[in-house]
Amino acid sequence: MGDLAFYNTLTQTIEPFVPVRPGQVNMYVCGVTVYDDCHLGHARSQIVFDTLNRLLAAHSLDVHYVRNITDIDDKIIHKARETGRTIGEITSFYIDSFHNDMARLGIRSPTSEPRATQYLDRMISLIETMLRKGAAYKKNGDVYFRVRNYRHYGELSHQKIDELLAGARVQADEGKEDPLDFALWKAAKPNEPSYEASFGPGRPGWHIECSAMALSELGEILDIHGGGMDLMFPHHENERAQSESVTGKTFVRTWIHNGFVTIHDEKMSKSLGNIFRIRTFFETSPFPEEVTREWLRYFLLSTHYRSPVDISDETLSHAKNALDSLYLYLNLLNGCPELSNDQQGGGKGAGEFMGALSHDLDTPVGLRILHEQKNRLNPALSRGKDLPETDRADAWATVRHARNILGLLSVPPERWVYGKGSEREENEPLSPEMMEALVLDREKARKERNFEKADQIRDRLKKAGFLLEDNPGGMPRIRRI
Repeated sequence: MGDLAFYNTLTQTIEPFVPVRPGQVNMYVCGVTVYDDCHLGHARSQIVFDTLNRLLAAHSLDVHYVRNITDIDDKIIHKARETGRTIGEITSFYIDSFHNDMARLGIRSPTSEPRATQYLDRMISLIETMLRKGAAYKKNGDVYFRVRNYRHYGELSHQKIDELLAGARVQADEGKEDPLDFALWKAAKPNEPSYEASFGPGRPGWHIECSAMALSELGEILDIHGGGMDLMFPHHENERAQSESVTGKTFVRTWIHNGFVTIHDEKMSKSLGNIFRIRTFFETSPFPEEVTREWLRYFLLSTHYRSPVDISDETLSHAKNALDSLYLYLNLLNGCPELSNDQQGGGKGAGEFMGALSHDLDTPVGLRILHEQKNRLNPALSRGKDLPETDRADAWATVRHARNILGLLSVPPERWVYGKGSEREENEPLSPEMMEALVLDREKARKERNFEKADQIRDRLKKAGFLLEDNPGGMPRIRRI
């Protein structure tokens, strides 16, 4: 299966993964701030860490996976003012929206999903400890973290304090001792949520929320902390600083960050107006929801999680065609039933597939191995030949890994290929690869005198807008209706 190793953002190297407690993994992943619908950037991060969660489980590790929800934040307060709704109404609505999106994407539920407002007592306790240790200070009702008192600041994002001070992202504030210091607690303001604390009424800053939830749920040392690359600085940098200032211990052993999603080579940004919502992607897809889910998962997993992934009509089309080819292969493989449990050990292909995923979650290489296996076995399968037992065991083992870890190849192949049982089958487009394969499959069915299947394929093409005309002198011709 291969030993686990992951790229650690902190050390910038791929390191063997060894949990603090043998057989157990504590993993914390930043969820969402619930003030708007999720976009494809959120989809990528959630699919990446869902895949990691599945991979760890496939290695027989007991994963305690925590994904938080930020339900008190400046953006939520602004949304409430903008819409005239209460903060509770805003957060409830977008929590439901988030869960609907996750279900559509096939994301497995985390072990726990804490909400920031449930951990106010722990946040206050952490701030009190930092004040007592001199790691924080009070100013005009606010509480700030003393960045220069934490000597490792900037290591996670690989920036020097002097460079950060000169950077445009750090804004001076007359209330701070140092422009780099960040808010742990914000003094109460009119018409804003406020909570009582020993250092004065107010509400927490964003960064302290995650420290409180992570430390409460998982203990003082985390095996893995993940999130999008945009969270590395300042959020994760600040989270690390305040957590280690309280505990005096290494907060996270392995930091994992996924790359950006771009649209036509531009980073997704509200200022550019190119936020592509998950809900919109599903609603505008020409395919049924189960097909759209795997199409999007395949597309996002076909690029390594640390690299940027660009969304365009061309890249999406390429992903759909590649996935179609795997389902055509799976449809043929269905003619070779899975073996009994004692014969399911797999072989070279399945081993290489797991080895690729185990080495820094290399899903593109894993998919390439799956396609190579498909290309090797397809000629025999298309001729109706039985596969040797070793090949059959290896093929099905690799398919099972793709299903269980990548969340792919779970749709019945006859439904994917022929559109059977799909409420929108008459509107589903067919790729050139799919049409060619269907024609070849129909010719094979006719030679085997399986006329029911041959008619089924003709009907499938007709529903997609193509007429199949038999040609006595050769292969049938296809023309658009």
